Amino acid sequence: MSILELREYQKQYVDGLQNSFKKGNKKIVLCAPTGSGKTVMFSYMCKNAFTKNKNILILTDRKELFSQSDSVLLKLGLKPQLIKPNSKVDLNENLFVGMIQTVMRRIEILKEWIDSLDLIIIDEAHKSIFDGLFDYINKKTYVIGATATPHREGKQLSLEKFYDDIIQVIDTPDLIDSGNLSTPISYGVKVDLKGVKTKAGDYDEKSMADKYSEIQLYHGVYDNYTKICNGKKAIIFSPSRDSSVELVNSFVNKGLNAKHVDCYMNNRDEVIEWFENTPGAILSNYGILTTGFDCPTIEVVILYRATKSLPLFLQMVGRGSRVTPIKNEFTILDFGNNIQRHHYWEAPRKWNLKKKEKKECAAPIKECPECCYLMPARIMDCPECGHVFEKSEKEKEEDVIVELQKLSSNALKSKIQGATFKELEMIQKAKGYKVSWIFHQLKTKEDYFAYEKYMGYKKGWANRQFNLKYK
Repeated sequence: MSILELREYQKQYVDGLQNSFKKGNKKIVLCAPTGSGKTVMFSYMCKNAFTKNKNILILTDRKELFSQSDSVLLKLGLKPQLIKPNSKVDLNENLFVGMIQTVMRRIEILKEWIDSLDLIIIDEAHKSIFDGLFDYINKKTYVIGATATPHREGKQLSLEKFYDDIIQVIDTPDLIDSGNLSTPISYGVKVDLKGVKTKAGDYDEKSMADKYSEIQLYHGVYDNYTKICNGKKAIIFSPSRDSSVELVNSFVNKGLNAKHVDCYMNNRDEVIEWFENTPGAILSNYGILTTGFDCPTIEVVILYRATKSLPLFLQMVGRGSRVTPIKNEFTILDFGNNIQRHHYWEAPRKWNLKKKEKKECAAPIKECPECCYLMPARIMDCPECGHVFEKSEKEKEEDVIVELQKLSSNALKSKIQGATFKELEMIQKAKGYKVSWIFHQLKTKEDYFAYEKYMGYKKGWANRQFNLKYK
């Protein structure tokens, strides 16, 4: 498919943006899942604006996104001016790609130019690093904020403060069903995060790294990787540089082809190229590769960290979601209780511009004790290994109550005769009787004394109740 040939849903996004602009909205969020081609979509909008001689700025916050946007524009026949540190820029041109950090450092010099722009596109628009720019944007300027996760909470300002509308045409399940994204298979190992500190609304990286090192969790990562997906290309997200190096050293010492990369390494491009071109390679990273990194051959995503951030969780897992001619599934190994916390990566999500004020309750998820496969709590047979879960006492009780509710009056009378106190309680709950109904089933003084003991009532209760009934 040519880069100019938009998929049907991508055409719907472009139409949606244009229609929203026609309605008078100036600032719009383009909300599309990881892997849907957001860069292609907003680059197409750039192409249309550029042919009309409009002045355009595309902003990112990561080096990888910077390169990605530039690359797609070049394929469309557009050669943007790059706003980079220590570089001079000809502001008489029409199309620019810049890092938000560089632009904000030069804001006093560039503010009149920013005020004159016709279209600004912000990649990863959910990030608050872009908020300060809006003070300098002309009310007449069109803004497209592209993101897979328009999610804000806590002390972050709501996106509705900056944007007028949101366009969401598809969701992750739609892309999986259509074959545009790979199907995830999720496994998890429960990690006790007690004592891990929180900083700025998320787990403190040092505290988390210390916990993982203390319990030597990297041994569990090795065991589960070799057991579940040995030999597959894997990307690992680690809580700190030291944790990542520790994990990689453990892997290498056990014979696996693994390397570490972080945002401070001078040769990181070389390491990333090795990973992309090496079948079965394992790359553990810290502080990098969550966004703007596109390596379709990734078969396994290992979350060797916990996060309270839904956008970060979705972005990390999304690195494995690309499809290839020989890949339509990928594996998630979760070592941070992230799926239990945020629900499945592939769960349907309807986004809006409002700030999330309260945690929504997701359907409970449980882990198979045999193979670590993650599944909805209601499932009793593991679909991966066939392990049969034993029902909890509460679940067994609920089953009994359901059966009791089906009984006829005569069958129920027969059931009451000779019923234990526990069985009487079940009948009382099933039929919605008052608790005092049980008292009326007690016939002898011995029954009252036995019930007093069963319930743990104070001595004297049986005598009082018996005398009240039979005085």
